[in-house]
Amino acid sequence: MTLHGFILGITIASACAFLFHILRGGSLKRLAIYVASAWIGFFSGHLLGELIHWQLLRLGSINLFPALLGTILSLVLTAVLVKPNSRSQKKPRRR
Repeated sequence: MTLHGFILGITIASACAFLFHILRGGSLKRLAIYVASAWIGFFSGHLLGELIHWQLLRLGSINLFPALLGTILSLVLTAVLVKPNSRSQKKPRRR
């Protein structure tokens, strides 16, 4: 992967993370977790696509389809595994 491909990959993965954060909501800390997860998922998906020679939807040196698939899977897995926002869980009031 070239430097241009790496920068494009970071940009695409970050855009996916920002969109996911807009849809799911949460704090700035959660956004940072989503961005890190998207980067890991994107480059893992790209690498897996390279290893198994799955070259669907190439964009320059990036295997875009496996990379996006890895990004989506990592974001969904992160959303499931990270504990919910404290704001979204309302505690019952005691009287």
